[in-house]
Amino acid sequence: MDFARGKLLKMLLSLLRISCQYYGKLRSPFGTDALQKETDSAEAAVAKLFAFAKKDGVQNGYAPICQCLQHLPPESQMQVTASEVQNLLASGRKMEALQCAQEGYLWGPALVIVAQLGDQFYVDTVKQMALCQLIPGSPLRTLCLLVAGQPAEVCPAGSSSMLDNWEENLCIITANRTTDDELVITHLGDRMWKDRSEIIAAHICYVIADKNFDPYSESARLCLVGADHWKCPRTYASPEAIQRTELYEYSKTLGNSQYILLPFRPFKIIYAHMLAEVGKLSTALKYCQAVLKCLKTGRSPEVEMWKQFVSSLEERIRIHQQGGYTANLAPAKLVGKFLNFIDSTASRESANWNAHCSKPCK
Repeated sequence: MDFARGKLLKMLLSLLRISCQYYGKLRSPFGTDALQKETDSAEAAVAKLFAFAKKDGVQNGYAPICQCLQHLPPESQMQVTASEVQNLLASGRKMEALQCAQEGYLWGPALVIVAQLGDQFYVDTVKQMALCQLIPGSPLRTLCLLVAGQPAEVCPAGSSSMLDNWEENLCIITANRTTDDELVITHLGDRMWKDRSEIIAAHICYVIADKNFDPYSESARLCLVGADHWKCPRTYASPEAIQRTELYEYSKTLGNSQYILLPFRPFKIIYAHMLAEVGKLSTALKYCQAVLKCLKTGRSPEVEMWKQFVSSLEERIRIHQQGGYTANLAPAKLVGKFLNFIDSTASRESANWNAHCSKPCK
């Protein structure tokens, strides 16, 4: 595993740990008291995680300093502009003073002026400041555009500047909530996956944006945490990916005991088979029992099929534990052809499961 991938995996696992600490939440609801968020909140913990990762990267030579400002006008020119703005305001000509301040990049006085003119002038001025004064892709520019209600300008198609500083941009968005900013985080994840093939980075974005998990499909974003189901459709269901997803599900149940990650259930069956194959029969049996609880209320043909899968494996495990199998039937042979069959049908059936299993495990 290369250094960069190892670093991102460590960050992803740290996010899941923070999610457990804050009962399945990585962000407070929009409008939560800002002072409270700065002291003890999921946002503060996530910000510390990103800050530590950046510091570690600088020490190892992997994180250059992010520049924010484009070239400013000469000081002499700004002095002339300030004097002109002052004279216009003294004459009561606020609109002309605002235009002069904007054109002269005198953003401080411009923001003071728009505070007297209304919200729309404020939004337009912040947008102009972000586009004219701040370097594309810089986190400060990203935040200003979001404050101005311009998410489409944050990471436009054809521009990769934000992707170069994706961690810093994600950090500043997470720590400073704005309306519908989860859509920008999701778009950032999509770009990191499609443009850079950075699956771990994309899933970090999706987890922070609290995106839904989906049954396998070409359009699904999250099937298993940290697993690339687009690139590796037959091998993405690794034990590590299943374990990470189970940790995610566990964090959610800490905040809501009725929570259930429906698309994840078929993978628990697969994991039970994996455990049986390597001789972890007691743990595999517990997985079987947990999945069967979730299937009690289902009556569809798909759910009945899954019940048969799990019940059959459970029965085989019990017989093996009681010494009912001959010596040449090692744990690895318990599974028989089940795993291959599940591999070929899990994607199709898990989609149906989502529709038919509506009640959570108890």
